[in-house]
Amino acid sequence: MNRLKCMVAIASMTVGVAAAGHSQELDLSAMAKKMRQNQENLQQYSWETKMTFLVNGELRRSDTYTVRYVMGGMVEKMQISSKVAEGKVCGPDGKKLSKKELEAAREFVLGVKDQLDGYLNPLFAERAVATSKIQESGGDLLLLSRDVMTTGDSVEITLSGSTYKPISATIKTSAKGLPVALDVTFGSIEYGPNHPKRSITTSEWQGFKLSIITENSNYKPSPI
Repeated sequence: MNRLKCMVAIASMTVGVAAAGHSQELDLSAMAKKMRQNQENLQQYSWETKMTFLVNGELRRSDTYTVRYVMGGMVEKMQISSKVAEGKVCGPDGKKLSKKELEAAREFVLGVKDQLDGYLNPLFAERAVATSKIQESGGDLLLLSRDVMTTGDSVEITLSGSTYKPISATIKTSAKGLPVALDVTFGSIEYGPNHPKRSITTSEWQGFKLSIITENSNYKPSPI
């Protein structure tokens, strides 16, 4: 009889472990779907974006745009203002960047930003969550995933433990053989989805440290 009870207890424990694993899988699937839905809902809004370009931590240019999604999920930007800093930028070796070189550096980091922003696309955002490993962090959930878009990349997403909405994300990968990264802080639209409130794109170009700080605000439902 004792042996029977022992076998029943072991069987119950096995079923419990299997059920717990299945529950975690279902939770992860639900979180992935919520992430995709959140990103898709953002396409119903327009907003303002301020992009600040820095070289070695020095502000070189600031541009403000109105932004909205158009057919096919493409982003359309209309420039409102632009301000370019005066003076030359010097590297560690004393080399000064020409105006043409500064523009080339800016185009490079803008390309990096476009590449990294692809991780916020609904499809890849869902994939990053669905393939992640979950850790708890102060009541929130830390999701860690790799090889989401390219081999060797990594994505860390912090979600609210109660709503599954994104709080922050860090994406690391490479561009032209150099390490690049995107750090995102999410805000929330009243009665709407969370959105990338502030992000920092970082990269290197010919020994110079480049970054773009992007600040999004004034979200409004797009006219139909």
